[in-house]
Amino acid sequence: MVLDGSGAPVCITQTERVEIKNLNKVTADHAYLEGEGNRSLEYWRKVHKDFFEKEYYQAGKVFTDEIPCICETFKVVYKQEPGH
Repeated sequence: MVLDGSGAPVCITQTERVEIKNLNKVTADHAYLEGEGNRSLEYWRKVHKDFFEKEYYQAGKVFTDEIPCICETFKVVYKQEPGH
């Protein structure tokens, strides 16, 4: 179940596939399906690298592009209509 910013449910998803890949092995197909930015692998890698570098630094760890990354593919099985 996916919640909005106030904690209200907006949709239900069904996981179709989960893979663990090194960050540098995530595919252009996965980046496109994730739907962020311009949906390119270049954009995906930049924003994820920026995020994980900060997280690793704050945890006192060293970031590399070979960290494990959980890649989930899912479909929306129910979506709340706006205004409900």
